[in-house]
Amino acid sequence: MSFWVAMIVTMLIGCASVSAQEPVTLEYTVVAGDTLDTIAKSYLPSSWGESHQAFAEFREGIFEYNYDRVFVDRNSYEVREGDCLLILFWE
Repeated sequence: MSFWVAMIVTMLIGCASVSAQEPVTLEYTVVAGDTLDTIAKSYLPSSWGESHQAFAEFREGIFEYNYDRVFVDRNSYEVREGDCLLILFWE
């Protein structure tokens, strides 16, 4: 029994030391020549690193977060001049 109590206490102490991240939402208006890729590259947080996987996940997050507002009636990742995208990430 004391083993499990020690494990729980250790987990709680570990969780308490983790700093909370705050969500950040930016609003971006698409300009001529933009693609979802170029927008994602511009706003990819440096803390995510520069891997292709990090970029792909961030781009997919923008797509999913805006799907109902922008992409529901379009082919894949097509953005149009004047579209307003919400970009969400944790800081």
